[in-house]
Order: sequence, then C-alpha cells, then structure tokens
Amino acid sequence: MIDNLWDALNPKEKEKIKIKKYKRNEIVFNENDLCTSFALILKGEVSISTYTLLEKEYNIKIIGENESFGEYLLFSDSPYYLGNVIALKESQIAFIPKNYLLHLLQTNINFLNCYMNKAANNTMKLQNRLKVLSQSSIREKILFYLKNETHNKNTNIIYIKSKENLAKILNIPRPSLSRELILLKKDGIIDYDLKKIIIK
Repeated sequence: MIDNLWDALNPKEKEKIKIKKYKRNEIVFNENDLCTSFALILKGEVSISTYTLLEKEYNIKIIGENESFGEYLLFSDSPYYLGNVIALKESQIAFIPKNYLLHLLQTNINFLNCYMNKAANNTMKLQNRLKVLSQSSIREKILFYLKNETHNKNTNIIYIKSKENLAKILNIPRPSLSRELILLKKDGIIDYDLKKIIIK
C-alpha cells in the first residue's frame, strides 16, 4: 500500500493542487481562521499552538514532511483553526480544497486507502498525546512518552530532533525537561545525547 498521499496522486491530479512556500517562522494560518482545505506538507515542518488565558504557549501539535492537517476541521461543524499554524523551517504545503478532496477520495482508491490510514494513525497519536499530557508530573510525562515510543517502535533507543522539540511534544518548559533528563540519567533509568534517548 502507498503510504505517501502525494505519491498516490497522478500528474494530472497534482496539477490541480495549489502549492505554497513558507519561510521559517512564517504564519500559515492564524487561530480562528476558517479551514477551507486539506493541507499536506511536502517539505518542512509546522507547529500548531495556542495561548492560555495566562499567556502561556501551549503546543497542540508538530507536523512534519508527508504529514497533514485540516482533515478533521474541514468536515467539522466549526471549521476554524484552534491554534496558530507556523512554519518551523522552510516549508512547502499542498492545499486541497474540500470539494476536490472529496472527488479524489471517490475516484482514486490508492489515495482513499492512504488517507484513511493516515487519519486512523493520527487519531491514535492524538489519544497517546492526551495520555502523555494527563500524567501529573514532568517525570511521569517523560517516562510515559518514552515507554509508548519504545513499544511502538520496538526499540529501547528513541531518536529525537532536539530537546526543544521534545519539550514542545510534552508541553513542558525546555529547562524543566533538561533537569529531569539529568535526574533520570543519574538514577540509571536512561542515557541520552543530543539526538537520542536510551531506555535502560
């Protein structure tokens, strides 16, 4: 089965899709903007984040290459972005309007299968993220996340893009993450470097 939505499209289908380029830190959408298209990241990475009443930034999701956003909002009764969508690096995003998305789902079986697979996986990721965020302490959040990643990837070595990225995923301050990682290493539970964490 094709696991890349863009690869599931033929050249003629791709010609009808608008692709936009964004620079690092450029705003793709603002919170409360109307969602009118399914967005597929062809290159780069974006974050979706909002702010609490106390002006604390809350990271909703980080989305990378070959991943998507807007697939749920597009069919929602309230199709407005729940956070600001910002490019974390230079990015290229393909935007598929709702009507054309429905057409592709009805006429391209490979695209349909890939789309449904991605939607199911995204639902599972969301459920796992909610479980991580429900943990009461920073240590519990880190260990729960690592345990889940270890189970999903069948390895005790978890590769990370950066501590800053991991802190956003766990929705904790980066300094707090660094302190807890040092304590976990001191307790002999993990080992780590800049790119990976090893569960002992």
